[in-house]
Parts: sequence; structure tokens; C-alpha cells
Amino acid sequence: MSSTRAEIKRHTQTRVLDAAEQIFQEEGFAGASIRGIAKSAGVSAGTVISVGDKNALLVRVFDRLIEAEHDRHAAGAIVEWETTRPGSAPRIESRFAGSSTCSGRLVALASPFVAVFIRNDDLARVYASILVSGGHSSSLFSELAARLTEEFRTAISVRGCTPRAEAAQKAGALYFAFLGLLFTASARRTADPADLSADLHRAFAAICTCKEKE
Repeated sequence: MSSTRAEIKRHTQTRVLDAAEQIFQEEGFAGASIRGIAKSAGVSAGTVISVGDKNALLVRVFDRLIEAEHDRHAAGAIVEWETTRPGSAPRIESRFAGSSTCSGRLVALASPFVAVFIRNDDLARVYASILVSGGHSSSLFSELAARLTEEFRTAISVRGCTPRAEAAQKAGALYFAFLGLLFTASARRTADPADLSADLHRAFAAICTCKEKE
């Protein structure tokens, strides 16, 4: 495929996903239709289907929301780190202002995900049910999972609480505990981010061996 054709295809996919996101948020998942998404995107229904069925579109849209929120927080941390040099503490440290424990740092890392799930609670329930059914892949289990697990690994080892040799395995356990609570909150219609953050804090504290004081 030529670069021009590939670029056109990417542009079309973006238009479809942008339209799907708008319609999902305005009409809900049940109210959305392939035909309506096609009309909003200015493409044919067949073009929409080539990007994905309704379930696949929701997964891709929700993945984009999560990734955008995560990247926005990460970018803010990089700016802060850049503006506070020299000192050259690990970049991830700048994301933990006021977090004096491992669980506090982990909750700070999880906060973008909590914000997206709470802000889009109806869609989050459908998203979680689609992923649990196993019919569609998601970056939440691949690229984004790898990124967040690595951030968790840094958060629990950066101040010596978890030996680096053990950190990767423990970070994986923390990530799956995090996903479980996130999906459970969606099923229970938890609408208060403070409640979900408190649940995450307790779960993270139970898994971590933190030597720092609150």
C-alpha cells in the first residue's frame, strides 16, 4: 500500500472513530447505529464496518479516551520535570507530588483511568462487558498495559520499597488488581472517583511492601 493510500485510510479511520465517539457520548451505546455513525462521518456504512462493528468501535473509542487522558497526565509530568532541572530526579517522581507512599503513587498513576471511567460511566460498563466477553482486543491488555505496568514497577521501586528484582512481578499483580477494581466499579455504577480511589489505595497497600510512612 502506498503511503498516500495508507494516509487516506488512517484519515478515514480517524473520521469514523471521531464520529463514533460523538454519537456514543450523545446517544449512548444502545442508541448509536452504524448508519448514524456513517452519516456523521460522511462515509458509507460499509466503510464504518471496515473499521469495526459497534462493539469494536466502542473499544477503540474508549481506548483512545484512556490513552489521551494518560498521555495528557504524562505530558504534564514531563513539563514539570523539565522545568525543575537540574536535580535530575527520575521523571516519574514529578507525577507524585504529595504522594509519600507506594500506594499513593500508584493511585496517582491510576487517576487518569479513574477519571475516564467515572466521566463515561455508562459507556465504561459496556466497554468492560465487551472486554470480559473476550471478543475484542484492547490496548488496555497490550500496549497500554505494558506502559502502566512499567510505571507501577517504577512507583514501587523508585524509593527502595520493593527490590528491583521483584518489582516487575509485583507490578503485574498490581495492574490486574487495578483492572479488577475498575471493572467492578463499572458494574456497580460507582459514580464517586474518591470512593474508587480509596478502594484502589487499599488494594495497592495490601499488595505493596511499603517502607514509607503516610
